[in-house]
Parts: sequence; C-alpha cells; structure tokens
Amino acid sequence: MTSPPDPHAATLTTDPVLFAAPARRREAPQVADEREALEGWLDYFRSETILALDGLTEGELGRRVSGTGVSMLGIVRHLTELERTWLVERWGERGRGAHAPSYVDDPGAGVRESGIEHSATLVATYQTTCERGRDALAAAESLDDAVRDDRRGHIELRWILLHLITETARHAGQAQALRETLLAARPGPAPGPLPGLVPPPGPLPPGPVPPIVPSGPPPTL
Repeated sequence: MTSPPDPHAATLTTDPVLFAAPARRREAPQVADEREALEGWLDYFRSETILALDGLTEGELGRRVSGTGVSMLGIVRHLTELERTWLVERWGERGRGAHAPSYVDDPGAGVRESGIEHSATLVATYQTTCERGRDALAAAESLDDAVRDDRRGHIELRWILLHLITETARHAGQAQALRETLLAARPGPAPGPLPGLVPPPGPLPPGPVPPIVPSGPPPTL
C-alpha cells in the first residue's frame, strides 16, 4: 500500500523565492532621538532577516541545517511569535486577549520547526505582525510607559524594544549564516556575499603579528 502524495512536496521547486522586506529598506539610524533610534534599529534588523531569504529555493528555506536543527522558515516563525507576543499582545493589547502558545512557553519550538506552510505565507504573516506591532508602538506616549508582566512584574516599553532588537539582530545574523551554508552546499562555484553585507577580510599576511600598543596613559582603576 503506497502513501498518498504530499501536496506540499509537489510545490518545492528549485526556483529562487524573492520577498519584499517588511520595512522600507534603509540604513540603521545614525543620528536620532532614543525612540526613533530604537524603532529604526528594529526595522533595520527585520529587513535584514527577510533579505537573507531572498534567492533561496522553497526547499532550502525549509531545510533544517545539519548540526543546528534550525531552518530559515523556523527563524521567521520564531520572530513572528516574538513580535506577536511582545508588541501585539503584551503591549498593544495589554495582555487582554487570549494567550496563544508562543516562544515564551517553549523558547526553541519556533526555531526548531520548519512546518508545512509555504514560505510566502510565513513571510506575509511576519510582515503583517510587524505592521501590527508598529501600530501598537504608534499609540504609545513614552518609552517609560509600562505594562504588567506575570514573570517580571512591570516592564517598560523601552525594555520591550531593546529585547526585540537583541533577539531580531541575533536571529538575523543566524539567518545570514544559514544562508551562506545553504548556498555553499549548491553545486558550482562558491556564491558571492549577501548583497549589502561587507565581505569578511582576507587572511593576514605572513610574518609575525605586531603587538597592540595602547595609546595614552593606562586607565586608573
């Protein structure tokens, strides 16, 4: 007796998938007030995550990389839950809505799963959730505003934004590393660096490494 065909597997083509970043592509803010800087850096790392997906195939996006158990789509799902949990539910709704299971309950679940959803569906959900988070932020009067949290008592909006920036930046870097691994596994010449990223420096020239000599007087302890 043969198993029925997997309808999702039939759609895993070798064509590259292209996505639009969830925010306007821009450089991270250089000169800004605190709130503008925090929101700008969060948008920057959101777009860096989506940029890391561009050009990969549907199969590559859902593939768990050996040694990590993590897939690109798992990262997107995890970041979606992160945005939904903190900005949409904890901040925007002040915890009034029904709590859905998220990465808060199992920190690794969203990253480990590759799921059966198509990449376009997952990325669109991430984009929509990011936009809902921006709407919630727009209604805030101050970064000092706080919301009750069962585990931490009360947390400020500032803390929520810093937490989201830290997590999104970490996973954006992880996605870019996974991208390099997936591209390196393709047959043919090695791919170039991800557009917009600075390529790593070449090897050091032969010979002894000069010592690092501090400038100025030593600090006073």
